[in-house]
Amino acid sequence: MDLVKAFDAMETIIYEGILAHGADRINISNQKNVEALRIEFNRLRAEVRGLSLRSTQEELTAVSDGLKNLRAAMLEQADRFRSAENKAAMADIIKSMDKYIPVAQAYVDFTSQLGTNMRSLGKQFGKIEADATELAVFGVQQVQESNSRANSVIIGVCAAAMLCGILISFFLSRNVMHQLGKDPGELNAVARRVAGGDYNVDDGGRKQGVYAAIVEMVNALETHIKRAEQESQNARKATDEAQEAMQKAEAAGQEAQAKAQALLNVADRLEEMGGVISSATTELSAQIEHSDQGVAESAQRLSEAATAMNEMNATVQEVARNASSASSASGETKRKAEAGSRAVEKVVHSIGDVHTKSLELKDDMTQLGEHAQDITRIMGVISDIADQTNLLALNAAIEAARAGEAGRGFAVVADEVRKLAEKTMSSTNEVSNAISAIQESTAKSMASVDEAVQRIGEATELAGQSGRALQEIVATAEATADQVNAIAAASEEQSAASEEINHSILECDGMSRQIAEAMSESARAVSDLVSQTQGLAELIRKMKQA
Repeated sequence: MDLVKAFDAMETIIYEGILAHGADRINISNQKNVEALRIEFNRLRAEVRGLSLRSTQEELTAVSDGLKNLRAAMLEQADRFRSAENKAAMADIIKSMDKYIPVAQAYVDFTSQLGTNMRSLGKQFGKIEADATELAVFGVQQVQESNSRANSVIIGVCAAAMLCGILISFFLSRNVMHQLGKDPGELNAVARRVAGGDYNVDDGGRKQGVYAAIVEMVNALETHIKRAEQESQNARKATDEAQEAMQKAEAAGQEAQAKAQALLNVADRLEEMGGVISSATTELSAQIEHSDQGVAESAQRLSEAATAMNEMNATVQEVARNASSASSASGETKRKAEAGSRAVEKVVHSIGDVHTKSLELKDDMTQLGEHAQDITRIMGVISDIADQTNLLALNAAIEAARAGEAGRGFAVVADEVRKLAEKTMSSTNEVSNAISAIQESTAKSMASVDEAVQRIGEATELAGQSGRALQEIVATAEATADQVNAIAAASEEQSAASEEINHSILECDGMSRQIAEAMSESARAVSDLVSQTQGLAELIRKMKQA
């Protein structure tokens, strides 16, 4: 190195001056000062070489300040020299120092920047590793929570919907069949047969509910109709007989003068017939009143049956509305499950990005390990050079000792070379230790990256499984919605059948009202017949008195 050669030349000049002019105080002081400057330079150079990534900012600043202070001390020493030769030699040292300081400062700055970058890289890697771990844990937790919530909601809704559907269908079918007594289609056919005039609706089976009421109503209605027809025939017969008697009475009245005895006989006969007619009309009136009550009772039962059918229809419609609400809930559950599936896909995508970044970081750490290996090889070469230099310094010291007084200056140089070689070996060992620490940290970081990559792969697999589970949940929700829609459709069909049965019952009720009106007309006709019979009896009484 030029600076080392300049120091050697400076010490040689001073040593020659001592030999030529004697060991005066100034020469000895200059020699000690130059040796002190050289020792300080060797110390600073060793510190510069000993800088590593673990060096603190204070150590780096101390080296920079030491170099500046050393140059200032060299300038002061140059002012102390009196001879031009010494001043020129010191000027060469300062010139070489001016060349060395920028290089050393650049190395210090590079080491500082490299240490800062490595620390920043370590922090970034730690942050990336922590973020990757946190993201993986968060992704797994989100997937598990989404899966748990979706499973709970879907299972609850499906179980509730299926249980409600089964219970509603069971109780509705049981209640409807209990209230109707027969299938709604059969009841509709029975009602149409009754409306068409066919009263033979009793099939001999079990009768209950609306079917029993219809059979009882039809039987009572048939009985009342037959009784009313019979009584109407009797009334018509009695009326015909009364009209015939009136005609005979008129004929007898015309022949009254000639046939008084015959008139009396006819009057007796008419009186007897009037009693019979009065008795028959009274009995007919009572029977018509009884039939009217039966028809009214049948109409009331039909009204009650219509009310029951209305209530049942309202129940069926409520079931249909509940089924529609359950279908809407199933659709909402399906939408939430699909949203959960999309969230899981996003988590899988994010985990994939982190996986890619981790692989890139792993490659960077591998390259860093390779660079550290290169530095280790270089430091091995430097260590070998230092060993050889140390051996050369020992040989030079031996040769200087052999030379005696003439080799004294060379002995000093050999001793400095030996010290420099020892410091070089020490610095090389420190650098090797630092490189080993970097390699160990790099190996640990690569192991952590490998573990993080493995964990991220596991998290990706779990997220994929959760996504598939959510897709199965969506399919289950769709099947549940279809079942609920089928229940709603069946409820609507039952509601339509109930409407038809209710309509048939209303038609029967209308027929009952018409029969009641006909019975009222018959009652009025019988009342008129009773009045005519009473008039006939009064006429016969007057005829007898005459």
